[in-house]
Amino acid sequence: MVEETKKEETAPLQDGTVSTPQAQAPALTVADLRNIRMIIDISSQRGAFKGGELATIGSVFDKLDTFLKTVDAKTDTPQPATTEPAESKAEDK
Repeated sequence: MVEETKKEETAPLQDGTVSTPQAQAPALTVADLRNIRMIIDISSQRGAFKGGELATIGSVFDKLDTFLKTVDAKTDTPQPATTEPAESKAEDK
């Protein structure tokens, strides 16, 4: 019986480290969260959500709003109040 040994082909060892492209983590800022809050508010005013979705959306909006108010309180920087879009102001006339 002849024993066969298979040599695995391996890459030669190199000194140093192997560099692999690293994906950058997505950056989500407080400003982005403020924009999301405004988008939810505008969308609900325009009737973009179904009735059954409103409880979930309202819950998320409340959590987001509470978080942003906490962030604002910790930074002690007054943030501009969310303003109504120009379209809704024009509709009220």
